[in-house]
Amino acid sequence: MLDPASSRILKKVYAATSNEELEVAYDEWADDYDAHVTGFGWKSPAVAVGLFGRYVPSREARVLDAGAGTGQIGELLMIMGYGNLMGIDLSAGMLAKAQKTGAYGELRQMLLGEHLDFPDNHFAACLSVGVFTAGHAPAAGFDELVRVVAPGGFIVFSLRDVVYLDDGFKAKFDALAAEGHWERVEKTPAYAALPYEDPEIKHNVFVFRVLT
Repeated sequence: MLDPASSRILKKVYAATSNEELEVAYDEWADDYDAHVTGFGWKSPAVAVGLFGRYVPSREARVLDAGAGTGQIGELLMIMGYGNLMGIDLSAGMLAKAQKTGAYGELRQMLLGEHLDFPDNHFAACLSVGVFTAGHAPAAGFDELVRVVAPGGFIVFSLRDVVYLDDGFKAKFDALAAEGHWERVEKTPAYAALPYEDPEIKHNVFVFRVLT
């Protein structure tokens, strides 16, 4: 059984009804986030980073960690030898923790679903874990990710299964494919992303290749 504090903050994050509430919740959670999600049995970082390594072999690739949080993904990528990482997140508190990992060349506060302050085709690849889920980044956020990743690059991300149909993600994915912007190359089976907190929360990890 997890301690009440960790369960309370997770419920607060999922109950947020605005980006402002979500930012406050993550700022509050920043100091304890890593310990809590480890206790939850958080699987998505390992699944996503494993797939990323399969599709992005170049350790010099310029990579965007979209929703970097405390830097767990960046730290894993750094261990694997990736050395050209940029991270963005809506929470300044989380970014302060990510800075301490030493994994990122730069960290900036930005919001998925809004314009990203990067040129077109700026990154070779993007990884986003735990960001596209209930009450978090919207399906519209993929328009900007496709814009900032160069053709031939990969976007690897986790997605909560219940939002795939209900929150417009399938429609967005199909539209981007129909318009020739990307193609799906892999999707994992659904898995319990937080098995020790709530085994009913299921995620998939997707891999898309950017085309235009």
